[in-house]
Amino acid sequence: MLDSSLTESLIAGCCTLLLVFLLFEIVDWIEVFTWPENDENILPTFSFGYAHKNGPHTWKDLYPESAGNNQSPINISTRYAIVVQPSEPLRWSSYNSSPLSMSLSNDGHTVTLRGIWTETSWPQLHGGPLSNKYDVFNILFHWGPCNQEGSEHTLDYIRFPMELQVIHIKHGIKSPKDAIILGARDGIVIVSFFLQVSAMDNPYLDHIVSNLWRIIKPNSKVNIPPFPLEWIFAPFDRDYYTYNGSLSQPPCSEIVTWIIQKEPIVISALQVERFRKICSVDGPLLLNCRPVQPLNERDIYFYEESKS
Repeated sequence: MLDSSLTESLIAGCCTLLLVFLLFEIVDWIEVFTWPENDENILPTFSFGYAHKNGPHTWKDLYPESAGNNQSPINISTRYAIVVQPSEPLRWSSYNSSPLSMSLSNDGHTVTLRGIWTETSWPQLHGGPLSNKYDVFNILFHWGPCNQEGSEHTLDYIRFPMELQVIHIKHGIKSPKDAIILGARDGIVIVSFFLQVSAMDNPYLDHIVSNLWRIIKPNSKVNIPPFPLEWIFAPFDRDYYTYNGSLSQPPCSEIVTWIIQKEPIVISALQVERFRKICSVDGPLLLNCRPVQPLNERDIYFYEESKS
């Protein structure tokens, strides 16, 4: 009788441990392949893509503003840029602070990096061409099917394999969605960095690249170890281009001040290849960049060292 009870106890214990293990596996699976309903993405839900049936050439049918005169991206013609010496430099506050949490997601159009900071340590951009303060919101990545294309902007018609875009919203506006609804012409600032292929991996991109396999499916999101944004790009206060434009994806609202850093961030070919494994609802997302748009009557400014 004692042996029988001991055996039953051992079986019950093993079953309990097995159930606990399965529960943890289910939780991990849900974390990888679900999207929280209350999460604020960069834009409201819009139907678009980069395939032939729903690519940039079709956007004007659903989003009339995408046919406007101040659209992005553009080609930066360096010889025609107006040189400016600003009264104060571009100032970056708290980009060296580590967030409380950080997530990586695939919304079916791009990879998005998002951090959450305390109110007093939230990264903020001001100065230079900006007349207001702007809070960082998230970071988007754009890439192409090969290392000869992928960036949205071009520099003297030269394309880069990737472009990293740091989205900022005007202080007092809660999200890009609210900026779109308000139609504020100065509602959003996007700082763009080109990425250039090098022979070696960029270790500062490891936290992002090493977790891309977890968000291959569209509408997936995972938490990753938080790190300061300065790990992946260096703040700068001079020698950059700026112009007024639009969001580079629908609804293509013309509410953006673009700041373009001409010095690229390095990334290895193997690291770029990891981005090309990301999928949209149409299949592998090999290209998610909009073609350059006409400059029209706009000016491009090159900000040199400030006078102060």
